[in-house]
Amino acid sequence: MSRPVEGFLSAVGGDGPIIILPHDNPDPDAIASAAGLDFLCRERLGKEAVICLGGIVARAENRAMLTYLDISLSPVADVDFSPPAKVVLVDTQPGRRNNSLPPGIVPTAVIDHHPAYEDLGGVPFVDLRDYGATASMVAEYLFDAGLEPDARVATALFYGIAAETQDLGREAKVVDVLVSQRLYPYTNKKRLAKIENARVPADYFRVFRDAIEHAEVVGKVVFCDLGEISYPDQAAEVADFLLRLDQVQWSAVAGYHEGRIYVSLRTTDRDANAGEVLRKVVGSNSAGGHGMI
Repeated sequence: MSRPVEGFLSAVGGDGPIIILPHDNPDPDAIASAAGLDFLCRERLGKEAVICLGGIVARAENRAMLTYLDISLSPVADVDFSPPAKVVLVDTQPGRRNNSLPPGIVPTAVIDHHPAYEDLGGVPFVDLRDYGATASMVAEYLFDAGLEPDARVATALFYGIAAETQDLGREAKVVDVLVSQRLYPYTNKKRLAKIENARVPADYFRVFRDAIEHAEVVGKVVFCDLGEISYPDQAAEVADFLLRLDQVQWSAVAGYHEGRIYVSLRTTDRDANAGEVLRKVVGSNSAGGHGMI
């Protein structure tokens, strides 16, 4: 086994339950990474982890992922994070407002493909890499541990990488391509197709209709205020959709959900860093994502 996976297993082994906490309102990369780590813990430590859910899973593809790949999430309110529990933050980090890590709890491990947001010196195991997706890191853990992922986990990891990198077209590194190629033979192609083409309600299309009617173009930027949205990911979905407008290079979409404002910024400009722009506007603890977020 390579050093990262050895270090992870050493950190989370021993007494106490293993709690895996992805960021709130988890996306496919976070869900897949959590499922992969749970598989690793079961196969190599004989311990089944608890995958926690902060926020909601509302996007149709994400719900389909949970359903077709039999991934169970436990609400954070139902989980005891106190020691000797081993808490693993995945696709997020301490100090970020996008996770439900209880105050005063120091995670045992942090695994993320984003840069460090604060000093992680007190965390026993930290693995931060410049990868296109956290799921690529977790897949490497499995392969380095001598494991072949089952169809359920392989499909989750493959889809997590594809969704995070927009089919390897957004900030994907060579390693993301190689890991995807290695995972593909293990995937369940029928279930993968059901996830990618998940059924959506009529309201889904009404949101896009309203976005088209209310969007404004200023220079190379298209703006849209969606008002009240059904779930946080709707802002990102609409931002992706509006970015396809041929005369723009940026899309900025805002929506309101349960008293919070969600802003999604997208760009096709490879020399710009949308994630950094958002961090400067709303603060480093509130924003995250990609250069082409």
